[in-house]
Amino acid sequence: MKAIDIVGGVYGEICSFPIRKQIFGSAGRAAVALSSPHFERVTLHTALSRGAASQALPNFDVYGIDVVVHGGAQFISFEYLHCLSIPLVQPAISNIAEQPPFHVQGELVVQFGMLECRPTIEADVCVYDPQSAVNPRPFSNGGSKANRLAFIANAHEVQLITGLSIEAGAARIIRDEKAEVVVVKCGLEGARMFDQNGFVGHVPAYLTKSVFTIGSGDIFVAAFALAWGKEKLDVMRAADYASKAVASYVETELLPIPTVAAAEQISRDPIKLARGKIYLAGPFRELGQRVMINEARKVLRDLEMQPFSPVHDIGHGPARSVVQRDLAAIKDCDAVFAILNGSSPGTLFEVGYASAMNKPIYCVAQNMRSSDIKLPEGAGCVIHEDFISALHLLAWRQ
Repeated sequence: MKAIDIVGGVYGEICSFPIRKQIFGSAGRAAVALSSPHFERVTLHTALSRGAASQALPNFDVYGIDVVVHGGAQFISFEYLHCLSIPLVQPAISNIAEQPPFHVQGELVVQFGMLECRPTIEADVCVYDPQSAVNPRPFSNGGSKANRLAFIANAHEVQLITGLSIEAGAARIIRDEKAEVVVVKCGLEGARMFDQNGFVGHVPAYLTKSVFTIGSGDIFVAAFALAWGKEKLDVMRAADYASKAVASYVETELLPIPTVAAAEQISRDPIKLARGKIYLAGPFRELGQRVMINEARKVLRDLEMQPFSPVHDIGHGPARSVVQRDLAAIKDCDAVFAILNGSSPGTLFEVGYASAMNKPIYCVAQNMRSSDIKLPEGAGCVIHEDFISALHLLAWRQ
């Protein structure tokens, strides 16, 4: 099998921290991920306005990707504060004009759900991802057909489509969609596989030194299609390869993805979430500082930790009413997450106090001089320049 067709959206992606500005979208990223040496011919089917096409097509030409543009009236973009934030979609989803459907026929097809169009597929082998946090659509809507179908979705999408738990929802999808396998992505807990006989197995997510998550789900789908659709690996081995390809991508952002053989040669440890009580140290007197505290608190909870935030859990007040409660919370915590950005003597005091108590300390330090982080660095704190990477290193601390 030398050719693959990728169907889905090509969208703008802007991230503020870390700074990224690119035109990818799920289908665009998957096409680049699967370009040479994986396939001799990669055809990307999408919808783009004329202006957007003039910007995007040269990027895909570099990778030898054939792009078929099936109309398009708007350029859709996603703007992220950081790579785990909820993106601002432009134009607003309610204002996105629906484009006429198009049809794609191929031997091996990867299809992602699109905001602006509902294509139909006719394939020997298809890997489908509904790709919607709001309105994921079944594969068979509109008459799509595949002799072999792998349905890949995250747990939230399975629930939205079926109204059922992961296990019951996977069984429903296998029955209704006539899918050969269902793969449910569960974030840092890895992925779970199901077939007509029920639960097949679980593969973990893998540890990395840094984390950039935008597009990680796209890479999983692309890698699974390569391993399961082209290389004919069984579902467990294909999903494990996909998980390792994701680890490589979120750590390096390099594309195309590694070959199956190369990925299997890389030794990685599976992620085990440490959870526990986390003391959240950082300045909160200014609007930007408070936004960062709020974001850290939310991500800590999403990563299944229990944050203690002085501004949220104690509030403002004189030293005699807040300091002892702060110190008691540090004594009671399992680890500390410290935001070192800006000048905050109070944060450095909290770091020093926690260090004296031998607490694990993880810090984010953006645009800081080496002299400004000498104390936490010398005390053995784990320091990362990237906000999300620092939070993940804390989440899977040993």
